Amino acid sequence: MSKNRRRSSGSPRLTTRQVAELVGGRLEGKGGVIVSGIGTVHEADADQMAFLAMKRYARYAPDSRAGSFLVTPELEGYVATNVPRVIVEDPYRVLRVLLGHFHPPRPHCAEVHSTAVIGQGVQFGDGVSVGPYTVIEHGAQIGDGSRIGAHCVIGRHSSLGKECLLYPHVVTYENTVIGDRVIVHSGVRLGSDGFGFTSVDDVHLKIPQVGRCVIEDDVEIGANTTIDRGSLGDTVVGRGSKTDNLVHLAHNVKVGAGSLFAALVGVAGSTRIGKGVWMGGQVGVSDHLDIGDGVRLAIATKVMRDVPSGQTVSGHPAREHREQLRKQANLSRLPSLVERVTRLEEVFADLLEGEVEMEP
Repeated sequence: MSKNRRRSSGSPRLTTRQVAELVGGRLEGKGGVIVSGIGTVHEADADQMAFLAMKRYARYAPDSRAGSFLVTPELEGYVATNVPRVIVEDPYRVLRVLLGHFHPPRPHCAEVHSTAVIGQGVQFGDGVSVGPYTVIEHGAQIGDGSRIGAHCVIGRHSSLGKECLLYPHVVTYENTVIGDRVIVHSGVRLGSDGFGFTSVDDVHLKIPQVGRCVIEDDVEIGANTTIDRGSLGDTVVGRGSKTDNLVHLAHNVKVGAGSLFAALVGVAGSTRIGKGVWMGGQVGVSDHLDIGDGVRLAIATKVMRDVPSGQTVSGHPAREHREQLRKQANLSRLPSLVERVTRLEEVFADLLEGEVEMEP
């Protein structure tokens, strides 16, 4: 058995036939094989179903110890014919269903720990839980069913919607607004001051940051992400958007609904980001820009000007992706081009010398 295996959380085991019925897949092979969980192709045990959705992992299939496979039609041929498999068109949607079965959410006890510090005028909805050593400051509001982990700080007059989950060591500064069903991972800081200063007589003087940080419904924020409050208006993260770990959104940034930010993205102040925008890891966006709806920013892209809706851009500085690919292709030809130009210069120089000799 794999030492790194994550066991299921006590949910009933399924047979391969039951898995196929649950997810609407097509079963090939024995229907009575027991499935106690889902594993990777190269780490799954005999009572687990291996997940195979990408061709790069197909090479592990012949040596896999998995008792069964969840696989796409395109990759079915990589699985040994004697191994049962459930074939599905959309494996990631199905994976979500199966993981929800084998690893259901842990029930929580609605209680405020005795070590928590609760300020005056704090309002709790029904079924709220607050972990050890958490501080909830004056006038905060906590919605029904929300869970706040250990060592969190909820600032004065902040509000937390219904069924939210704050992992340990989350801090929200005062007047932070968080919607319903928001998940905030450990180390996140919401509503911190933006980077606002003015120079007077060679001294950097702080500009008070008096706006809010507003997180709309169904947002998930990765560990150690920081989202500043607005300087005058609000910083807003739109409904259903998700950030990876170590993302920074500066003051007055506006993010449209359903946007995705991979790790180490940094967005400078007052930039407006449309709906459904994707930013790859290490993307950097300059300040006061407009990023249109549906824009795709490739990994490590550095954006210094507006990007129209629907474009895919890459590079440093950012250019339309196809243009960037052509540029990279031409760069790879530079050594041979330099060599050709050098030879042409030599030939041209010889021709010039010949012309000089023929002059009377």
